Amino acid sequence: MSVNQVVLLLLLPLCFAKSDVTFKNVTFRGYSVFTEKFKKVIPASNSLKDFLPESTFDMIEFRDQNIPVLYEDSLSNLDELDELIIESCSVYEIRPGALKNVPLLRRLSLKANKIEEIKGDIFNNLPLSTLDLSKNRITTISPTAFDYMSSLLNINLADNQISVWNPSWFKNTPLLTRISMQNNSITVIPEQAFHNLEGEKKFGKIDLSINLIFSYNKIEKIHPQAFSGLKKINNLWLDHNSIEEFDGDLLKGVAVKELRLNYNQIKCPTGDLSEMFRAELTSIDVNPLDCDCLETIKDWKKKTGKHVELFYADMECTTQRIKKKMTALEERIKEIRSMDKETVTNVDLLPAKPIK
Repeated sequence: MSVNQVVLLLLLPLCFAKSDVTFKNVTFRGYSVFTEKFKKVIPASNSLKDFLPESTFDMIEFRDQNIPVLYEDSLSNLDELDELIIESCSVYEIRPGALKNVPLLRRLSLKANKIEEIKGDIFNNLPLSTLDLSKNRITTISPTAFDYMSSLLNINLADNQISVWNPSWFKNTPLLTRISMQNNSITVIPEQAFHNLEGEKKFGKIDLSINLIFSYNKIEKIHPQAFSGLKKINNLWLDHNSIEEFDGDLLKGVAVKELRLNYNQIKCPTGDLSEMFRAELTSIDVNPLDCDCLETIKDWKKKTGKHVELFYADMECTTQRIKKKMTALEERIKEIRSMDKETVTNVDLLPAKPIK
């Protein structure tokens, strides 16, 4: 075998090897206190760090670029970065280790990409307080994907294709107080769904309470112990789902500020109304509520002074009552007209009296 052939054989694996280059002809901008400070182009590199100028900045933004894969170390060693935005960039995969040594990174937005799976070892132990993964194509999330995020306050998973809620998520996230899951495909809220959110939450001296946003899903069933362990919920939004039953004991012992159950399939709440409507504000409007059940709720509401929104449900039942009365009136008019016709017919059949 000639020397040239040997060299060719040695080079072949390199020719066919996949190049881990995250940034190819990509433009990004740097900001300081919301003011643009620079605009740079990365011709080809797997390191953002190598293209950062010496100037002061706190935010980096990639928008409307083509960055299919965030490879390991691509977003590492960003010592001073506070906010990183990678939006509408066709990202479909994030490799473990893509984000390393970002000690001040407070907010990360990967909104409006094509991500389908969230693996473990991507976000764990990062100092993020806000993580935005909304408007992707996420169907699969590792049970450990969001563990050990000690500063996480807010996570946005809205507008994805998530069909299963895993109670194992969010282990050791002591500050997490807002989960946005609207516009997904969740069908069941399982037992102890939020047990990793239990416990007192404080940010410094500020008391925090949980916000669970599950509007516009496909929820049909809520396990009787779904909210077990929680003591306080600020907003519990379950509107625009397919819930048929909401037992009063579901929220027993939980202080709730706002409960949204409107636009579901609830016909009549079961159990103790004082437990079901324990929130400061409850919206149960636009459900196929049984009208007798509605009257019971209205009477209870009047006695207790609780704020329960029933405007459209009440209007619907009023309309039904009016329709029933109108139908009954129409039937009665038909009967009277029929009786009048029979009377006239009987009179016509009477023999004529002789003329004297």
